[in-house]
Amino acid sequence: MRKRIRNSLSIKVFLWVFSALILCSMLIYGIVLTVLPRQYRVTSNKQLYSNMEILVSKLQNMRYEEAAQEIYNFCIQNNSAAILRSEGGTLNFGEINTAGEQNVSISSFAALITFSESTTKYTLVVSSLPQTADLISVLMLRFLPAVLAIIFLLSFFSAFICSRVIVRPIARISQISKRMTSLDTIWTCDIKSNDEIGVLATSLNTMADRLQETIKELTNANGRLKDDVEKFKTLETQRRNFFAAVSHELKTPLTILKGQIENMLLGYGDYQNHDKYLPETLKSTEDIEHLVREIITISKMESMDLQGTLQEVSLKSLTQGTVQAVLPLARDKDIRIHQNIGTDIVISVNANLFKKALSNIIGNAVRHSLCGEHIFISLQPCGNAVALVIENTGASIPEDDLPHLFTPFYRADKSRSKATGGSGLGLYIVKTILDLHGMAYGIRNTEQGVAFFLYI
Repeated sequence: MRKRIRNSLSIKVFLWVFSALILCSMLIYGIVLTVLPRQYRVTSNKQLYSNMEILVSKLQNMRYEEAAQEIYNFCIQNNSAAILRSEGGTLNFGEINTAGEQNVSISSFAALITFSESTTKYTLVVSSLPQTADLISVLMLRFLPAVLAIIFLLSFFSAFICSRVIVRPIARISQISKRMTSLDTIWTCDIKSNDEIGVLATSLNTMADRLQETIKELTNANGRLKDDVEKFKTLETQRRNFFAAVSHELKTPLTILKGQIENMLLGYGDYQNHDKYLPETLKSTEDIEHLVREIITISKMESMDLQGTLQEVSLKSLTQGTVQAVLPLARDKDIRIHQNIGTDIVISVNANLFKKALSNIIGNAVRHSLCGEHIFISLQPCGNAVALVIENTGASIPEDDLPHLFTPFYRADKSRSKATGGSGLGLYIVKTILDLHGMAYGIRNTEQGVAFFLYI
């Protein structure tokens, strides 16, 4: 029970208010029980003395026979007793009975009177009767149990109402504070008042709003951090895979080159014919040089900051210049390139890098198209953006290979021959350049062939 009382503010407030009301009520009733009879005696004695003075002034002008009736009436009206003394005898008006009573306080007042028909002096003694004041005390003591019951009931209900009125908003705030500890901010403290509790409720609502905003910001920041971590892990994985692929790609041509040179130096068999194998050795060296140059290019691009190198250029001009560069290869394969860029678009890019990306895309389209096919270059609306579409006819890529086309050294042909698939870094360079520029891209099969989509 004590533990329950200690843990409940409502019970504590109820007991405090209940005890305070009973204590105050009993104290007030005790003060009234003590002071009221005394104050009544003092007031009645003052009133008796004042009325006695009026009586004495009246008796001075009366005869003795008339005075007796006047004194009798006075005693009845003022709840008192009187004695009229003279040398000839004593006349009593009422009787004061104090037998068996202790601590009875009786006030008496005396005055000399001379009536109108004689010169005899009389002494009038007026005494207050104690019954009224004592009756008040007796009645208050008699009604004490009923008064205590009323005090108990009124205190109980008053304490109950006060505890509910005072503790309810505090209990509501306590519930809200528990929800706040679990970072639950989907609530509103609906206590409307101008006192301290109302100010506290308003402060809690304000704090909850700010806490909710902070949690949202932290959640977004945490999400961005997770995305950055995932991107970093992905980049790290790609970097490891890239260098593993580089080591593999360089190992084969270096081994071939080393073998050819050693055989020519030692003069084994047909390798004595230097005129035959030196061009092949030079070709292997050029392949290695080309591969190393592309690797260096990729390494530079991954650490490049484009902000200082961006410039506004015409997309149409860049495309036309790139097409002119690959026209000799297209003519050799009797491939026609059709350009349909009606409305020119100005883009902010690194011109050299973006031109290299376009060159790789259009060059791949030419190299992977059969003789006599067509390449279409056009701008097409795509929602709120515009897509540069480069489509080569007569070609197709297996659907399983499409997600891997931008992986370093990945070739769609299963033979993975450099004669048909190049170095395997062309589209990876395109991916790196377009990622640096924040542009979306993709490759998919169409009804006529294969199309590369670059979203501007």
